[in-house]
Amino acid sequence: MACRSLTFSLSGYFVRDSLILSKPFVSMFARVRVGGREPSMTRDELDTCRVPEVVDCDDVTTAKPQRRATGHPVLVLAAGLVAALALYASSPAVTSTGASGVVVVTTSGPVRGDSEGGVRVFRGIRFAEPPVGSLRFRPPAEPKPWTEVRSALDFAPACPQLVSIDPTENNNSVQSEDCLAVNVWTPAPDTKRRPVMVFIHGGAFIEGSARNRGYDGASLAERGDLVVVSLQYRLGPFGFLELAEIAGPDYTGSGNNGIRDQIAALRWVQKNITRFGGDPSNVTIFGESVGATSVGILLAIPEARGLFHRAILESNSAARVGHDLPRARELARQFLKVADARGIEDLRKLSMSQLRSAEERLFATVFGDSSFGPTWDGVVIPEPAMKMIRDGRGATVPVLLGTNLDEIRFWSTIEELPLESKPPSLLHTQVAAIVGSRARALIDTYRQADSNYGDAIIHLETDLLFRMTSIRMAEAISDRQPTYMYLFTYRSTSPVTRYESAHSMELPFVFGSIDELDSIDFIGRGANREPLMRQMQQAWIQFARTGDPNHAGLPHWPRYDQKSRATMEFGLESKVVDDPLSAQRSSWDGVPFDGVTPSVTQVAVFLTDNGAAK
Repeated sequence: MACRSLTFSLSGYFVRDSLILSKPFVSMFARVRVGGREPSMTRDELDTCRVPEVVDCDDVTTAKPQRRATGHPVLVLAAGLVAALALYASSPAVTSTGASGVVVVTTSGPVRGDSEGGVRVFRGIRFAEPPVGSLRFRPPAEPKPWTEVRSALDFAPACPQLVSIDPTENNNSVQSEDCLAVNVWTPAPDTKRRPVMVFIHGGAFIEGSARNRGYDGASLAERGDLVVVSLQYRLGPFGFLELAEIAGPDYTGSGNNGIRDQIAALRWVQKNITRFGGDPSNVTIFGESVGATSVGILLAIPEARGLFHRAILESNSAARVGHDLPRARELARQFLKVADARGIEDLRKLSMSQLRSAEERLFATVFGDSSFGPTWDGVVIPEPAMKMIRDGRGATVPVLLGTNLDEIRFWSTIEELPLESKPPSLLHTQVAAIVGSRARALIDTYRQADSNYGDAIIHLETDLLFRMTSIRMAEAISDRQPTYMYLFTYRSTSPVTRYESAHSMELPFVFGSIDELDSIDFIGRGANREPLMRQMQQAWIQFARTGDPNHAGLPHWPRYDQKSRATMEFGLESKVVDDPLSAQRSSWDGVPFDGVTPSVTQVAVFLTDNGAAK
């Protein structure tokens, strides 16, 4: 039979014209008013009815429960809220689409997104309570449930940070501590159970957000028929300040609250992504820069086990950053000093702006702006993540990882560090601190490959900070789990400056944003951009679907092993190369790149000390 117009009240918000009602929800109501009278349709028939929109109570006059002489309720829900919320976790989401948007009922409450192009978008869905007041510096707390339809049309504010001039970071000036949110792009919030990709942004654990226009998931979701999620996590002192020594055992693990936020977001995905058309048993986490470091940590730690099933690491690995507890405690003591705080109560009383100012003052000390990051605290991160992975204690899921040819160009151009004019004697001293007497031979290897001294430094430091850590990780896991290595060699044609294959250059190709003006300023307008984007996007999509990035648009991409070291070069002509830049790679033999050796300090000095006057 044809479905008729329905109007009824549902937990404080109004539904009209076409709602998908699941049987569990229909069974909650004794009667539903249909066209002004009792329905003659059966519950099964009601279950198939569809109409166009869900409207806030503010938009219409709220229907009020009434009773007929028979005693049967015409509209029932006055006391049904608790039961409805209890059903959220086990029932299909109540969804409706129409001019007023798309509503999906999450485990915490209903949210309204919108249709944009070929996908449905839900922005700024909170996966945790705002970490303010007594929750500041504490683990993420479950969000309190809500009943009114919440707008999911706008991004959550960025987590508090010091905003820098960086063309790859945008849209971060709107900030709030109420920032723990996810964004979802889906072809449809249906029952199809599509692969899910969850993106973790970079930014040195002190900046960045999922608001970044370059991280829009629409292109990936539409091209791959999958669900894309991006998440936000606390940064700097808000997310990585180890306070147990100062504030007591209740704050154990506070130096890793940013990682805890990521885990909480992944748990949200497990509980809710089915409602957005995704498959919680096929989740790929992917990240760039310290987002990739985060992926490496999540691969290692027990608390994240089972929350994802594949991993992609772009321009970093599990070994790039980390502090031991003594260093983290020293950092916390120094932060209290520059914040003029005597203890946790003083820290909680400080405003967001005051904490950011204290962070800026801290960066002017010996700690510098690479101070904040995960801590090997024995609780959240039991040991250095790379050590855990190397010892076979990490998740044995398929892994795709790689780096860009000229990563360090990011710091010589955008950060304007005088890397290429570093005095040769200083370079030798810095390299010798890591490889000892082999320093001269190692430097000569890079000088032979690059006639220009500045280019040699760029490639040496790119390998030191990025490529070698990824290679060591691939060496550690390739015998145990499917592992695929890439090297991004596309060089920017931007007239702005000489970016070449700088750090984060691959992101517009992965997200399909190569024609966005911000992206064009960075990557240029090279004629080969479109085919390269299709190749990379499809590889990421195939990997998310199957754990294997191979597809018809690429040459066969073998798994990585220590014999052939097969690597996909993404560039003007994408191709597989065995052991690319082998002389440079082998010059680092014997250096573990495990997050301990070389230390974070030994590596950071290559960027921070270039012989310039201080």
